Amino acid sequence: MSSPEDAQKQQAQDQKAQLLQVQYNKYQEQVSGMQSQLGDLTSQLQEHIIVEKSLTSIPPNKREGRKCFKMIGGVLVNKLVDEVIKILNDDMKVLEKTKTTLEQTLVDTRKEMEKWMKNNNVKVIKGQQ
Repeated sequence: MSSPEDAQKQQAQDQKAQLLQVQYNKYQEQVSGMQSQLGDLTSQLQEHIIVEKSLTSIPPNKREGRKCFKMIGGVLVNKLVDEVIKILNDDMKVLEKTKTTLEQTLVDTRKEMEKWMKNNNVKVIKGQQ
């Protein structure tokens, strides 16, 4: 038979394991969310690059006064090609900066998670299939 003290110790260990699992799940959700955002940013950046290359491939003398449409806030707006190229370049700079920042945050979060796992002696065990 187990004593009440053994039962209390077991209960305390179970609670600690549950808290560690909750924290581990939070880290996993953060990392997964950042990876998803990073994928979205990369896709947007690639789309911007494709459009920018398409527009800049038109010789400057032929695109002078030429109009195109740009989606701004869900509304198509009539703009000059040169204006759109400038807007695209500005947007690409912002996307690159955001992507770089997010990549660094992801690296930092992974390091923090690894440190937390080491400090709490957490080992990942894959379930049997």
